[in-house]
Amino acid sequence: MSKDNGPPIDYQTPANPSKEPVEQGFFRDVLVHLRISVVATILLAIIVSGIYPALVWGLAQTLFHRQANGSLIGKDGKPVSKDEDAAGSALIGQSFSDAKYFHPRPSSAGNGYDPTASSGSNLGPTSAKLMFGTTKDFAYTVFAADQSQSAVVPVSGRVQGTVVEVTKTAITIIPQGGPATKTTHALDPAVADPNAAVSLHGRTVHPTTIPVGAIVELKLNDKAPPTVTAINVADQGVDGGVSSVDTSGNRITLNDSSHTVLNVDPKNTLFVVNGKADAKLNAITPGMTVHAVVSLQMDYDGIADRVIHYCQDNKIDYKSSIPDSAFTDADGVDDEKLITAFNGASMPTITPDPGKPVPADAVTASGSGLDPHISVANAMFQSQRVADARKLSVDKVKEMIAQCTEGPNLGFLGEAGVNVLRLNLALDQTAPAAAPTTAPTTVPATNATASP
Repeated sequence: MSKDNGPPIDYQTPANPSKEPVEQGFFRDVLVHLRISVVATILLAIIVSGIYPALVWGLAQTLFHRQANGSLIGKDGKPVSKDEDAAGSALIGQSFSDAKYFHPRPSSAGNGYDPTASSGSNLGPTSAKLMFGTTKDFAYTVFAADQSQSAVVPVSGRVQGTVVEVTKTAITIIPQGGPATKTTHALDPAVADPNAAVSLHGRTVHPTTIPVGAIVELKLNDKAPPTVTAINVADQGVDGGVSSVDTSGNRITLNDSSHTVLNVDPKNTLFVVNGKADAKLNAITPGMTVHAVVSLQMDYDGIADRVIHYCQDNKIDYKSSIPDSAFTDADGVDDEKLITAFNGASMPTITPDPGKPVPADAVTASGSGLDPHISVANAMFQSQRVADARKLSVDKVKEMIAQCTEGPNLGFLGEAGVNVLRLNLALDQTAPAAAPTTAPTTVPATNATASP
């Protein structure tokens, strides 16, 4: 008995019962899906990029107006809404290094406490850079020329030379690139001031402490005769041929055996190319000959440098395998000498007084690099220094620390912290400190003194 399986299949007939061409149906389906995608994209864009941000912004402005606008505070320590009235944000750290201020937690966020470059150091615990820091050769002035004999030329307003003598009113040098005759230049009153900003290794030093034999670059004004308005103290004059120029990294690499790298700052380094003093870095090309006035400066300070500064600033005893004489001069700690000494030693050690352990937040950066708080222990160690600088009782300073201490989030998350900006503003309101009349305490170049 046979089984009926239906009519036979006609393999010659296309399976298109609607008799519509295949191409027309395909393009119609594409247009349908395309229309759905476009409509969905537009709707999602309106919701995600329009309605949702507007809703969040409206709720934030209504319920958390101050926080949503940066938690700005004025010089009186009270919240403000305008940027021009603000001394800073309660949420972002600032640099303070003067003795009369509490110092913040170190930062690894870009240049200082840059909120657009929030980050930690990303250096591991065995990193020599993290422990002992690094230095770099920074060029104040770069003379470049196609021919070596014309690399150094006189520049209006700038004089380079070797120091013969420095007094409170004048500096005598033997100029470079000219006859070996002494020339004396009067110091502008601003430079003659004991607190003048004379740059040695990127730090402020007392003008009269510039050593004889040092290479200096003098900046002159347009008076007749001209007087010195600024002094950059260099370590050496570097000569060589240009191997490569990195305009994005602001570096010039020489073709000598050690491939010397000269770091420059397009805003502060003077480029004299073929006798023209208004040149830019990109005017220097491989094959040129250069003469540079160079200073050894700190690139990264390192924990050893921070520990010694913290101990010296706050009168904490410490023992170091590197004697203080190796990195201390008349102006205090020379950070570049310290970094060089510690990197050149075998297994160097620093041991603070066990009875006064240095708080971790005093010498290490936070994960964000923007931490506005320090620990209560850190603040207490600094209290005596601040009290002495402002002629307050230490009990009064500790009372103000307590007033600016913020508890853990929600009462149990994290630890209590002292808001440094709020505390320093409160100190300025309570006991304004007079301007110093003696040479200022030197600080690392990365922590320039800042007043709120």
